[in-house]
Amino acid sequence: MGAKETQPAEKKFTSRKRYRDFMAKLLWVRDFLGKKVVRERILVFVSFLAIVAILQIDLVPKAIDVELGKPYIGKEIRAPRSVENKEKTEELREQAAARAVEENKDKLEYQTISIEAGVEAGNRYNKIVEVFEEYRRLMQEQTSEDGAAPDPGGLRPGFRQALQRVEEKFAAVPDATLDTVLTMSAADYERMVKSLRQVYVALETERKIGPQTMAEVRADLGAFVRHDRFLVLPQDQPVIEQLLAAMLFPNLTRDEAKIRQLQEEARSKVTPVRIEKDSLILKEGDIVTSEHIQILRELNLIDNRGNRVFMFFSLAIFSLLLMAICLFYIDFFKKEISKEESHLYLLALVAVVVLAVAKAVSLLNLELMEYLVPLSFAGIVLVFLSDAQLAWVVTTLLSLMVGVIFGYNLALTVFYFINGTAAIYLMLNLNQRKEMIRRGLYLAGINLFTVLTLSFLFGIKPFSRVFVFALAAGFNGILATALANGFLPFLEQLFGLTSPLSLLELANPNMPLLKRLLIEAPGTYHHSILVGNLAEAAADAIGADTLLVRVGAYYHDVGKLRRPYFFVENQITNDNPHDNLEPSLSTLIITSHVRDGVELAKSYGVPKVVTDIIEQHHGTDLIRYFYQQASEKVQEEKESVEATDFSYSGPKPQSKEAALVMLADAVEAAARAIRQPSAARLETLVNQILKERLEAGQLDETNLTLRDLDKIKAAFLKVLGGIFHHRIKYPEIAATERKKTDGNHHQPRNNGTKAE
Repeated sequence: MGAKETQPAEKKFTSRKRYRDFMAKLLWVRDFLGKKVVRERILVFVSFLAIVAILQIDLVPKAIDVELGKPYIGKEIRAPRSVENKEKTEELREQAAARAVEENKDKLEYQTISIEAGVEAGNRYNKIVEVFEEYRRLMQEQTSEDGAAPDPGGLRPGFRQALQRVEEKFAAVPDATLDTVLTMSAADYERMVKSLRQVYVALETERKIGPQTMAEVRADLGAFVRHDRFLVLPQDQPVIEQLLAAMLFPNLTRDEAKIRQLQEEARSKVTPVRIEKDSLILKEGDIVTSEHIQILRELNLIDNRGNRVFMFFSLAIFSLLLMAICLFYIDFFKKEISKEESHLYLLALVAVVVLAVAKAVSLLNLELMEYLVPLSFAGIVLVFLSDAQLAWVVTTLLSLMVGVIFGYNLALTVFYFINGTAAIYLMLNLNQRKEMIRRGLYLAGINLFTVLTLSFLFGIKPFSRVFVFALAAGFNGILATALANGFLPFLEQLFGLTSPLSLLELANPNMPLLKRLLIEAPGTYHHSILVGNLAEAAADAIGADTLLVRVGAYYHDVGKLRRPYFFVENQITNDNPHDNLEPSLSTLIITSHVRDGVELAKSYGVPKVVTDIIEQHHGTDLIRYFYQQASEKVQEEKESVEATDFSYSGPKPQSKEAALVMLADAVEAAARAIRQPSAARLETLVNQILKERLEAGQLDETNLTLRDLDKIKAAFLKVLGGIFHHRIKYPEIAATERKKTDGNHHQPRNNGTKAE
């Protein structure tokens, strides 16, 4: 019986232990995911995987089984994307290069003097001189045997035949010249042949001699021989000229460097042969040629197992580089965005959605649809909900990815880059939703004009096809704008972000919370309007968000709706409820308007950027009036008062906009309490308030500079000067004004009841 009771107890203990272990793991996961840096890294990793997955879908199709020289069996094959027919292109380039060489090979500019011309000239000279010397020797022998001068005419036929064997053109040498060579003295002969060698070698190595220049060179022989550098005697010049005219030979060879340049120029002029998307490559029964194999290889349709792996890693590296560019840009130039997770989630969502839509469109294989990817939707959304510069960077990177999706199409990449850039520029400083429609039409016009321009640049034909593409691109501008306009409210709610359009709607006096403020606390409403004017002018001066500042000023005191008559601006009579309350209780009522304001704003759906200003617009400032009252009461009892008990709970302003509302609120309240305000008094007042807030550390967590404070002061004084300008007192109301002033001097005014 005891054993049976023990078993359920053990099972119960085991179950509890498992439950505790499970809950411990859940708590660990919760704590792990609770770290911001962990969530951001997970977001980057998931986005990276999503982008790579989208890019590689259908980019490398299933391999096709073909065999060279055999009929193709299967469904017809069409090109899934445009690609260059490299084999055909290379064949045409080779033909163009060969044709260029054939047409220009005989032109003098593509020929040069052979490096062997000097050696050839020396060899020819030696052979000819051997003939000269042989027949001169025969002449001398005949002279020694007969004792009489021989007749050169007897030796001339054999002499001429010997020369002709060496050089056929010696037949054109006059007989008188040949006789002179045979009969001149040994000294004259030696001098003449030396000069002949010098001139001959120089001529063949310096002058371009070919069929087209032979006559010109022969005509210039006299001037060449008589040149000072050769020192040829006048009596030798005619003989040498005649001999050179017979000894000339072509010395030209192809200038290979210029020929190669000519070939490259000819090759570069050949337009690559492209296999356009959806072009028929093979149909059943076609004999598979090497050209077919090459085209299929270029399209990664055969042997693509390795291609698929290579393509996947290439796309992964490509995506990683583009994501790194975006993240580096955010880290270096937009650190404030990286602090807000919602911006990063929005960025990841719009990027993945645009790429997914682009991939879906590409799978339809319709050229017209290529111009309907709403890429500018991403830019418009990011302009309104994040940052214009970041929107441009993201749009640029997305245009590169879209170009890859559509078969590495450069024309589409350029189009979407221009489209996205134009959309961002057009949506800047938008202040009405209906204005968005008009700017969408502008974007449509820019898209249409861009496609027409790119058609000339990239040679897209025919015009009817281009015109249809342009109309589709124009519709893209309207579509992207409509999508952005429709999805903005949803994205704002999803990520807790606020667009300028929503802020403009919040600034409408007919909004429920502002209408309540106007009816139930008119003094506070009027005060908020003046604070908005002051803060907006200061924001414009230092480059802060003027719209956010104005809306934040309108709503900063909505918490006073809970107890409006405890605040001096809403007190119609001179009865002040704080006169009958303890300073600590009055402080609690005054400070609670911040907490009440945040609660009211949230209940009315006011966005976080505005509720942050409501929460921060007093920081941890001290309510000096009640603190002083409490201090005076406890002095008699010799006790001390903690300043923190009479201060707002904070936090201090975290942004320029919240700081501007704080300063404008304090300045407006204090300026209203000044009797007979003047420019000097107002300047002293503004200086004092700015100094107090700065020394109290209320501005420590903003990035305001001293130069910004100078600009803020100037803006405040300009607006205050317009509010408190000098007015003429008309005679019929002057007495009444004086009576009111005199009466008020006797009424106690509790300045501390206005929350500063």
